[in-house]
Amino acid sequence: MAAELGTMRVTEQVDALETLAYDPQSYLVLPRVLGGTLMFPVIVALAIVVGIVTGWLTSLSLLHLSTQEFVKGLKIFYQFKDVWYGLFKSATFGFTISLVGCVVGLGTRGGAEGVGRSTMRAVVYAAMLILVLDAFWAVVLL
Repeated sequence: MAAELGTMRVTEQVDALETLAYDPQSYLVLPRVLGGTLMFPVIVALAIVVGIVTGWLTSLSLLHLSTQEFVKGLKIFYQFKDVWYGLFKSATFGFTISLVGCVVGLGTRGGAEGVGRSTMRAVVYAAMLILVLDAFWAVVLL
């Protein structure tokens, strides 16, 4: 029984797609990787906007700065290349995280225990790759 659990797939979804002559990678992996690649920069852009707006509100209420003074400071310290770097890096991070999750997930075996091991493995792999990618982009882009 234990030997059977080690080779058992968690879901038969991939087998069903192969039976129907669909390519599981293009049907399951591609939409997830595209979604991660496209949506990570959207979330980062939203975080940038929220950061600027909350900084403006904080400067009005706590620092008693005017909106004109805040905008002047924003123009001094704001550089578009920093935002572009953040959006570009977030797209590569989204691609990496999504791809690692899909690759590790497609190889999951062993029921709920296998899902737990695969999840932990995917998180560790993605975290290591993010660190490497961040260092790589720091050298290349800066």
